[in-house]
Amino acid sequence: MSGTSTKRTQEEKSRDMRRRLIAATLACLQQRGYHGTSISQILDRAGVSRGAWRHHYSSKRDLVAAAAESFLTGPIDKVSELAPLLSDSDAPLRTLVEFVWENFYQGDYRDIWLEINVACRTDRDLKDHVEPVIRDFFDALDRLWRDNFQPKQVDAVPIEALMNLTLYAMRGMAIQSVSIDEPEYYRDLREMWIEILSPLVAVREGAFEEAAPQPPPVCE
Repeated sequence: MSGTSTKRTQEEKSRDMRRRLIAATLACLQQRGYHGTSISQILDRAGVSRGAWRHHYSSKRDLVAAAAESFLTGPIDKVSELAPLLSDSDAPLRTLVEFVWENFYQGDYRDIWLEINVACRTDRDLKDHVEPVIRDFFDALDRLWRDNFQPKQVDAVPIEALMNLTLYAMRGMAIQSVSIDEPEYYRDLREMWIEILSPLVAVREGAFEEAAPQPPPVCE
C-alpha cells in the first residue's frame, strides 16, 4: 500500500472515530443529560478506547462542543427539504412553522438542545466552548432568513428579527412541552402566531432553491 493510500485510510478511520464519538455524545446527552454523562459512557457507546479519543479531544467539554457544532448543522442542512414543500403550499409560512416545529422542537432535537443550554448555565467552561458555536449557527440562520424571506412593509422590522422571534416563541413552547404535553394547545398558539406574522413576512420567489449556507466545519 502506498504512503498516500495509507494516509487516506488513516484519515478515514479518524473521521469515522470522530463521527462515532459525536453520535455517542449526542445520544448520551439526550438519554442521561450533561451531568449524568461520563466519558466512559460515551466511549463505551462509541466503541472507542480511552487512549484513542484523546487524539481528537482534550476533555469532555471539547467533545460536547464538537457534538453541539455537529448537532447544529442539522437545521441548516435540512432546509433543502423546504423548497418543494413551500412551492406546493398555499400557506408557506404555516408550512415553514410546522416543519420547524416537527423537526427541531420535538423529540431528540428538543431534548439535546435543552440539555446543552441548561448545562451552560452552571458550567462556565462549557459555555465558553459552546458560545462561539451557537453564535456561528445564528449567523448562518440570519443569512438564511435574508436570502429566503422579505418584509412586506418598507419600514418593517428586519426580517431576521421577525424570523428569529418566531424560533424563540416556538422554543419556549418546546421547553414547556417537556413538563406539560398539550399538543393541541401549542398548535393553536402557533396558528395565532402565523396570523400575526403573515401580514409582515413574504417568502421570496424561489426560496430555498439555492444551496443552504454552510456552517463552520466540525471541531476536531
